[in-house]
Amino acid sequence: MNETTIKRLINRQFNLIIDEQKQLKKVLKMETNDEYPEALFSGLYTKAEKHLHAIVDAQNKIVLLQNIIDPE
Repeated sequence: MNETTIKRLINRQFNLIIDEQKQLKKVLKMETNDEYPEALFSGLYTKAEKHLHAIVDAQNKIVLLQNIIDPE
């Protein structure tokens, strides 16, 4: 596989991580009021977990691509 192509793919994944982190920070800044039951915030938790999943997925792709370039 072309090393330049792999490096570009890695760069795209880094950009995706940065974008997801920004979105996650917005979700985490949302105020939750303790006078309501926690069940009402499940949608908020789901959104945060979605962003976390996307970040982990991109990190795994970066590791895989780096292993393709430089297998140990």
